[in-house]
Amino acid sequence: MKIASPMPGGNGACVLHRQLEAQLPGYCVRSYSPWWTLLPICLPWFARGRQLDLIHTELNYACFLKRPGLPLVATAHGYSLDAFLAPYSSPLQRLHYRTDLRWFLNISLAMADRVTAVSQYIADKLQPHLKRPTDIQVIYNGIDERRFQPASGTPHKKRPFRILFCGKPTRKKGADMIVPLANRLGADFEIRHVGGGALNAGAVGSGRVVAIGVVPYARMHELYCSVDALFIPSVREGCPLAVLEAMACGLPVVGNDCSGIPELVKGGEGGFLCEIGQIEQYAAAFERLLDDPQRCRSMGEFNRARVEERFTLARMVDQYRCLFESVRQAGA
Repeated sequence: MKIASPMPGGNGACVLHRQLEAQLPGYCVRSYSPWWTLLPICLPWFARGRQLDLIHTELNYACFLKRPGLPLVATAHGYSLDAFLAPYSSPLQRLHYRTDLRWFLNISLAMADRVTAVSQYIADKLQPHLKRPTDIQVIYNGIDERRFQPASGTPHKKRPFRILFCGKPTRKKGADMIVPLANRLGADFEIRHVGGGALNAGAVGSGRVVAIGVVPYARMHELYCSVDALFIPSVREGCPLAVLEAMACGLPVVGNDCSGIPELVKGGEGGFLCEIGQIEQYAAAFERLLDDPQRCRSMGEFNRARVEERFTLARMVDQYRCLFESVRQAGA
């Protein structure tokens, strides 16, 4: 089966589609700069080609990639259109979400032959946009549990307790929580930031924040194995790869009890889920992990087992393979 997958590059969604490309014969990712979405009428160029059997792309701009007689599968990796995100967006972003992006989403839902979402949360958010009865299949992201494995050897026991934050330095990702949390936790902790851009740190006081910068995806497993826990204070996530990768590496996770995060992290067993922006709750969670190494270790073991059971790359690939074959047969 020949499948074209036009995708904006530089994000977790493109990483996911690259994984499908590596596992499915005939699957080809056609990555393009996100700047092309400013001229979406040019996007059909990335869906060109003869003898294609199917197109698989992200949902928001899928309507521009629909070709006559060719099945279209659209995957929703996130959702940005509700009023909740307004305080975390710029004026131009808010205008974009209320106007053209909303139109594109609605048209894409109507034109797609099949729609998938990476979490139940995203699938539920899409329901009010549906104009016709449509089943949205939830296919959770999967990661290669053979690459992302817990560190071998003796668990880290020395201070500082190392916390990892992955993501762009934006309020939507919760980057504004990093410095206040570091100051609240003090010298027994270190927060490592991996990703492009610099935190608006100001005076860090007694806290320790270490900027690592961009790490190649092929080396991310080494980074997870060098820290003690993952921090994800994001206010909106679909199915974040960083959480699954950290879980596979045997790390506990501290994050917000919102969006798709609770579908991955089981509060109290795999980590701690907190109210958005509550520094004291975040700090209390990390202090409990520091004071109870056995609990920290058991949470990491629980997360590793959970990934092996529910979030493997093989499981995800099999679900997409079955979906593509059913769509192709339905259009035959």
